[in-house]
Amino acid sequence: MFKKILFFSLAFFFFLPQMTGQNFTASFVKSVQLQTKNNENSNPIFMLGEPLFISFDDLEADQKNYSYHIAHCNYNWEVSGTNPTLYIDGYDSFEIQDFKTSFNTLQNFTHHYFQIPNQNTRIKTSGNYLLTILNEEEEICVQRRFVIYEPKVNIRAKSIRDRNLKNIDSKQVVQFSILHPNLIFNKPAQELKICVLQNNDWNFIKKDLRPQFYKKNEIVYQYNEETSFYGRNEFLNFDSKNITGTNVNIAGIGIKENGYHTYLYPTIPRAAVPYTYFPDINGAFVVRTLNGVDAATESDYTWVHFSLDTQSKNPKEKIYVYGAFNNYAMEEENMLRLNEDSQTLETTLQLKQGFYNYTFATLEKNHASTRHVEGSFFETENDYTVLVYFKPFGARISEIIGVAKINSRQ
Repeated sequence: MFKKILFFSLAFFFFLPQMTGQNFTASFVKSVQLQTKNNENSNPIFMLGEPLFISFDDLEADQKNYSYHIAHCNYNWEVSGTNPTLYIDGYDSFEIQDFKTSFNTLQNFTHHYFQIPNQNTRIKTSGNYLLTILNEEEEICVQRRFVIYEPKVNIRAKSIRDRNLKNIDSKQVVQFSILHPNLIFNKPAQELKICVLQNNDWNFIKKDLRPQFYKKNEIVYQYNEETSFYGRNEFLNFDSKNITGTNVNIAGIGIKENGYHTYLYPTIPRAAVPYTYFPDINGAFVVRTLNGVDAATESDYTWVHFSLDTQSKNPKEKIYVYGAFNNYAMEEENMLRLNEDSQTLETTLQLKQGFYNYTFATLEKNHASTRHVEGSFFETENDYTVLVYFKPFGARISEIIGVAKINSRQ
């Protein structure tokens, strides 16, 4: 066993730098979740030593033998090539041994799950990490990012309205300072790197920020334009926890040969519609069911029909249903297409029962954007995360020494 794992680890080490997607999910894998114990909606940003729970469903339901691999990444999410002994105690690759089969569902699946740390793997250094899950043929089935931090500094952060009059109605600005009474930086501008993340979505970030001011034991980042985000709009939602009855935003349900179907009410672009506040979970999803006891194995899958009623029947831009359900990927599967009969843009996604947030996004200069379809408003409630990376001169690996999580309405 040890020789097999060692060989696999070395082979994978040389293969990893060729992979750039970091957002891959095989077509038969659904409901990939990385969660901490106390927050089922959480983005995988957690404290060193805190358990991270990983789970996914295999809709082929053939009980494959899966394994995981953990690789350290640098600030820019490139696999660093660092020797695993510097950041892991135990193995960086190991078999996933726990699974359960679905019970009383139309869609059969195998639910695989594990946690880190475990008896074979313990991460001992904060930083960026890439989790890769492979089948017994060593084919990549899932890739996801996660972040581990160790609180060595305090971060004081706030969200304000953009000061630029051109953006005052559409943007939010994150300002913050790093308090470090117990830590000395020799050259903060070179040793520190900052990343500000909106709604736990790596497509919406600000990075490479340099300190503006220095005070006693405090480094201040009080930018406007450099840390300004479009406020976007509140996420849309639906709740399919009851597979046999409709719920808010669900127009109807049905059963066909390929399983359950959930039909959402058509929505319209909201870019020209006045802002309206309603609570959301900022793009996340929660698996849950009223039709069973164990949500992991008794929540069924349903084909969810999305519909966007836009005046432009052939929009110049491709429009995607966008959310954490597929890790904010923009792929053929979740791209809207014109239905000639209804003259609406539609797509259908197979999703596990639960509460889902979603929005509509386009690509703008190769970056995700929701403002062209959904608009952008400074009033929108958003979560922001500030990450502080620290690499002293001569160090072989960078650390994440502080995290601040704030909300634009608090």
